[in-house]
Parts: sequence; structure tokens; C-alpha cells
Amino acid sequence: MIPLGESMLRLVAAAALSGVIGFEREVAQKAAGLRTHMLVGLGSGLFTLLGASGFVGSDPARVAAQVVAGVGFLGAGAIFRHGVTVRGLTTAAGLWTAAAVGMAAGMGEYAVALVGTGVALIVLYVVGVVQWLARGRREMATAVLEVKLGDPGEVEGLCAEARRLVSPVGHAVIHEIGVGKAVVRVTAPPGEAGALMIRLQAQRGVERVTRLDV
Repeated sequence: MIPLGESMLRLVAAAALSGVIGFEREVAQKAAGLRTHMLVGLGSGLFTLLGASGFVGSDPARVAAQVVAGVGFLGAGAIFRHGVTVRGLTTAAGLWTAAAVGMAAGMGEYAVALVGTGVALIVLYVVGVVQWLARGRREMATAVLEVKLGDPGEVEGLCAEARRLVSPVGHAVIHEIGVGKAVVRVTAPPGEAGALMIRLQAQRGVERVTRLDV
């Protein structure tokens, strides 16, 4: 039987380390952010802890296998297709990694959990910078606006305003128009993306601004 103090430490470590991964997704304004990743890590750690000590004579590997399968379904819910673009793959992979980190912490493998978190941060931050350098400034920073349509003229006006804001280094195009909804795709330098998203969010008719390149 694992002592209560050790069990609590494992669960706190699982939630905290998973939250480190989730913080990057939160900053990137993804649907699955800090709280989601912390809960996935905590739940995975708790299931692992119960499998190792709560059921005497049971095989902990069976519980771990079910956790992996369950998180796979959860991650699949974060992936969706938007036009020709598939979004949410990195977020889904982050949830899966957070579950693995939580399982490692739940087993008391603190070093493994810490290293796994560090490698995940390298992939999310450092590799992202390398991708940006490889693809170029115009291709990397892309913000997508979803505008609720009452009048198609609002979409044209928003697109024109976006072009003005990102000129001369970026551009804006109407990506999709549907019933009650329109999507404008904007490209801009990564260093200006945050401020640009705030300014675009303040425009009339904008429901959400999402960054696709992170």
C-alpha cells in the first residue's frame, strides 16, 4: 500500500507537469488548454495509482492500457477539419503526452515524468521556431477570423481592414462564406500576431480569432 503522503505527491506532480504542457496550449488560445491538460494528467496519474495499489493482485498494465485508449478518444475530439485544413493535431498529441506524463508521475517515476515534460516543451517551442525559420515569416503566422454574417458587406469591410493592418508584409483573404458565418484568413509576422489578434477581435462581427501555426 502506498502511503497517503506519497500518493498525494504523485498526483500533484502529475497535475503540475501536465499543466506545464497545457500552459503552452493556453497561450496559443487552443480549446484544450491549461485546465484540460492538468485534469488529463491528474486523471491518468490517479488511474495508474489505483491500478498499482488500489486493486490487490491486479495487473497495473491493464489499467494503463485502458488509460491510453481513453485519452486517445479524448484527443480525437480535439481534431476537426476546417475546409481543407485539419486542425487540433498538436493539441491532441499534447493531451496524449500529458496523459503519459501523468502515468509516469502516478507510478512514482518523477525523473521520467520531468524529462518527458521537458522534451514536450522542446517540441512545442524550439521545434516550432525551427519550423518558422524553415517556412518563412509569411507562412508561419496565420490568424483565422470567424465572422457572424448579418450582411456580406461586413466581411468585405473586415477583410479590407485586416489587409490595412498587415500591409505590406502580410495579406488577408476571405477563406469561407456560409450561412451566418464567414472565415477570413490573415497572415502576418509572428512577432506582430498577438497584437494583431487583439485588434482583429475588437472589429465588428468577429466571434473568435484563432492562430493556426502553433
